Amino acid sequence: MKLKSIRMAVLAVLFIATSVFSVAAQDHAMNMKEHQLSKKEVKALIVSAKTPEDHMRLASYFRGEAQQMQAKAKYHEEMAELYKNNRSGKVDMSKHCQYFADEAKKAAEAANSMADEHEKMAAEARQNK
Repeated sequence: MKLKSIRMAVLAVLFIATSVFSVAAQDHAMNMKEHQLSKKEVKALIVSAKTPEDHMRLASYFRGEAQQMQAKAKYHEEMAELYKNNRSGKVDMSKHCQYFADEAKKAAEAANSMADEHEKMAAEARQNK
């Protein structure tokens, strides 16, 4: 009976800890969304960016874009693999999915390059202060 009580206590603690971590993760995700730039804000910032902070905000935006593109690439690669095992129809769907995966990878590289450039601009702006 004592062992059963200990197990229940451990399960209760694990449940509470998981709940706390889940709430904290959701809170963090909400805060991240609040700090994301809208497309309109990005366009305005591209035109007006002068301070290191401006360029770092743009760098952060482009890093986020790169992460999204990397996730898309992974998704399309997984689909390509699934289609390799299910060859039905006249179109090679695996090649189709691989094309989108490759394009998403290129977009991720371009977004990372943009982020790198804005980080360099931020460093230059700091030096010029």
